[in-house]
Amino acid sequence: MRHYTLSHLEAAACLWDAVLALRDRPESEPRAIERALAIRKSFDTLGAAALRLIVVAWTDAVDAAWYKEQESCPFSFDWSFVPQWLIDTVDWSDPCHPVIRTDGTPWNAPERELSTTQTAAPGKPPVPDGRRDHLALLARARVALEEAAEFTADTCQTLIDDLAQAANQLTVSPLPWPIDVHVAAVEHRHGMNLHVALDADILDAQVAAYCRAWWKEIDDDRDPHSLSDRDVIATYFDDHGHESCSTDRVALEPRAMPDRPAQSPETGTYCVLSTAHLTVQTADRLDKWASWPPSDRPIDIAASVYGWFVPTRALSEERCAQLPKDLLHLIAFGRDRGFRFVLLDCDAAAVDDLPVHDW
Repeated sequence: MRHYTLSHLEAAACLWDAVLALRDRPESEPRAIERALAIRKSFDTLGAAALRLIVVAWTDAVDAAWYKEQESCPFSFDWSFVPQWLIDTVDWSDPCHPVIRTDGTPWNAPERELSTTQTAAPGKPPVPDGRRDHLALLARARVALEEAAEFTADTCQTLIDDLAQAANQLTVSPLPWPIDVHVAAVEHRHGMNLHVALDADILDAQVAAYCRAWWKEIDDDRDPHSLSDRDVIATYFDDHGHESCSTDRVALEPRAMPDRPAQSPETGTYCVLSTAHLTVQTADRLDKWASWPPSDRPIDIAASVYGWFVPTRALSEERCAQLPKDLLHLIAFGRDRGFRFVLLDCDAAAVDDLPVHDW
């Protein structure tokens, strides 16, 4: 685990304070007001918890910028430098994905061009490529579920596409984003022990467990369990003349996505409903339509041994006018529950929420 200093924590707090100030107390000039509205839209889209994780992740960047400028900057870090850094550096144009710009162009400059690493379709958020982006994607999905009525069909489809691409990334590689692992090599007379952990403290615990197990090899009467992990490690290898421990931090990169993703079969879901929910007249129509050429049918259907497959996608008014109301009712029933098809089957059980016809 990375160890943060008080300076890191202060910088993170200053960043969050500055974001809130830019959102709630903009200056009375158009660009400041436009920025405030964009920040508010990010809050509304992502929620404060998800956006806060994005903002505090900028701590290293603002610290590095302050390190370069502090000698020549006459203003304070918290009330002057950090807000101005946010104004000059952060692009708020995508409410789902506020990012640090690296090309020096103001975030709301007219007709700005995206670099090749930032290119995206108009209105379409970038594909998640890291932990922070993944959190933003999950936040978008949560908001879509909580406020489904406020989302247009295009917005929902964009979110579905982004979720599918994120899932594809996890299919290609079990490692979804770059991570650092901590490694320790303990050399002793019997060979070498290797320890690996995602967290430096966990790695210390592993090495300390080894040291405690062999504590009698060094001349120290203290109980090793009364010492901290780091004290145990330092004492053991300082006093042991024939063993050593070396540590390192190694970056692991996920496997790159292929230029052309592997083809996978299309999948879908359907629900099974009894043909008793149709009138005998509608059943006769479906039998007749199933025998027609596809171009002549008022709806795409496929006959099965005991009934018909019927798609649930929305139809034009002209198409709806050609279909009986009981069939339209069943199509809407399946679509409202997230099914792509309805399988009408004579052996299926009837559903309480639908009318039943005796034939």
